[in-house]
Amino acid sequence: MVPNQQTQVQITHFSKLPQLDGVEVIKGDVPSPGEGEVLCQIFLRPINPTDVHAVQGLRPIGPHHTPHIAGGEGVAKVVKLGKGVQNLEEGQRVVGVPWTGLYGTWQQYRVMPAESLMPVSDKLSDKVAAQLWVNPMTAKGLVETSKPPEGEYMIQTAAGSTLGRMITSIAKHLGIKIIDVVRRTAQKEELEKLGAAAVIATDKENLIERVKEITGGNGAYAAIDAVGGETTKQVAMALQDGGTVYVYGALSGDPIQVDTLDTLYKYKKVEGWLLGTWLGGLKDFKATIQEVCGYLEDEVIVPDSGGRSHAFPFFALAFAFAFSASAPDCEPSYLYNLCLHLYAY
Repeated sequence: MVPNQQTQVQITHFSKLPQLDGVEVIKGDVPSPGEGEVLCQIFLRPINPTDVHAVQGLRPIGPHHTPHIAGGEGVAKVVKLGKGVQNLEEGQRVVGVPWTGLYGTWQQYRVMPAESLMPVSDKLSDKVAAQLWVNPMTAKGLVETSKPPEGEYMIQTAAGSTLGRMITSIAKHLGIKIIDVVRRTAQKEELEKLGAAAVIATDKENLIERVKEITGGNGAYAAIDAVGGETTKQVAMALQDGGTVYVYGALSGDPIQVDTLDTLYKYKKVEGWLLGTWLGGLKDFKATIQEVCGYLEDEVIVPDSGGRSHAFPFFALAFAFAFSASAPDCEPSYLYNLCLHLYAY
């Protein structure tokens, strides 16, 4: 039986970590589905870096107003069908592709257009399904955007993160030679097993020199960077003439740096990359979604859903955010895999 009220996480005003004084747990009404709509019971969702940015008012997409309900993705169960809905059934697990407005999953119930929901395969666990959208689609988009010609190389930074490992796995699956960059030598073995053509650990290796060695002096074709700051500059200098660095994150917290002459005379570019922009340019959106779902079902890519993931109840929201903000070495894997079980208390 569907209750009249539900528990929600609301952003009342934008605030900085670790105070989070602009985030509160509230009670709200459970909506009813209209024609062509579905009432979903959302039962698991991750904390992504973009969710942390949203709390701080830094997110480039989604609502820029307050108050609003937080959360950009999650997995749900269909509990009530609106008039005219025929493609879904009560009890089915579903995910938003995407969730309307790219927010609003940090609540127990939500009404969604039926056409914006996709049934989840029985092959996928709840934790994997909850992460189906942001990381897997981003990994696919970044690989497609920076894919080099046959025989050439691409570079990625922060390769030890959950997203970085997905990128490596997709590159291997597609026969792309990828050079993974990490900060610690201890991370190399895992990425080599995943299929990286080479792994550079910057605690002991010079990034630019190693890329030149690996590529026979040619440099890499393109790069994807989640770090920013000095790292962007180093990666750009390791590219061949005309190469592009696609920046999709800012883990360092520092402004992007470039070598002026290297950029000027070697026609190199540094561009920002957002998932929403890439999705907007797709010719066949549904086919891409199905391809990524296939990667998950066949375990070409494997989101963290075991020992490196942590689940928090509603009342531990502040602790969950504090935990994600203080993750060792700011590795995104801890941010991407903190799951909130939202339930009334």
